[in-house]
Amino acid sequence: MTFSERLSDSDEQTSALSRRDLLGKFSAIAVTATGAKLLPQIAIPAKYPLPQFSIGDLVAENWTDEFDKEQTDFGEILGVRWLPESHSCFEANTWVYYIYWTHSTCGSEFCYPCYDGEPTRGCDLRLV
Repeated sequence: MTFSERLSDSDEQTSALSRRDLLGKFSAIAVTATGAKLLPQIAIPAKYPLPQFSIGDLVAENWTDEFDKEQTDFGEILGVRWLPESHSCFEANTWVYYIYWTHSTCGSEFCYPCYDGEPTRGCDLRLV
């Protein structure tokens, strides 16, 4: 007995994907994807300046290691936050960025990819 012969009529009806269901699922995916692209622009109130980077941008940050050698970390912007007041080492009225670091030129492959949860200033980053 084949698999299709073992299915009852009700099983066949529930296992089939109707055109209406398929269209609805594709529509939901399209609206979600479009909304995610527009969200960073829509969510920013007019009283704030636009951020230098957007969610999803690929960025790099240069830094100097303990041997005074230039290194570069690469990552993707996960989040953006406006700081109306100074906080820690960040001045007031500035954007900070949260980054998912993917790789580095320092050669330590064991600690990438990672998300450290620390904000980064826009002046320390550049687009890749």
